[in-house]
Amino acid sequence: MNKVDYYFIRTTEHIHRVQKNMLTVVTEFKSGLNLSDENCRQLMLNVMNHDRSKYSKQQFIPYIELTEYYRQRKELKNLEYDYPSKEIKDSVDKAVLHHYNNENHHPEIANGGLLKWDIYNAIETVCDLQAMAQEFNEGVCRNYYENVWKPKQAKHFYDDFNWIQVTTIMNAVIELFEEKLK
Repeated sequence: MNKVDYYFIRTTEHIHRVQKNMLTVVTEFKSGLNLSDENCRQLMLNVMNHDRSKYSKQQFIPYIELTEYYRQRKELKNLEYDYPSKEIKDSVDKAVLHHYNNENHHPEIANGGLLKWDIYNAIETVCDLQAMAQEFNEGVCRNYYENVWKPKQAKHFYDDFNWIQVTTIMNAVIELFEEKLK
């Protein structure tokens, strides 16, 4: 399969997994998270735009290369694979920054400033992390959340209170996904 077709399939499947995870949140986890009907409506509205920017002109071609990079390394176990050129790697780095700066589920959107995040962004992020865990057959996203996401993202938050709020709701959602898998 060529890398463009692979990108379309992989990215669309990822977005659908995130949306399906959100559907689980608003239907099965609603009461456990004390979500109102309005909260659920907003969550579903937000997730309908998940990763939309990956199809923008600024991200499309570089994200094809990024997806191929991870396919080679993770799926095909070709650990020697690298980008075909420095220019391509630079374009990927630029596209990733553009993605972070245009998608609310990435704390990097704060772009060097401080971020005040709400439950909608926190829950969508868990659905995204969970979709990645599902794609790579890792079960639940707990390990990635604890060992990669949290250490990397704490610096972006407005204050300790918001960080505690965000990590508390994220942890609660992850616990519900863990319970579901038992």
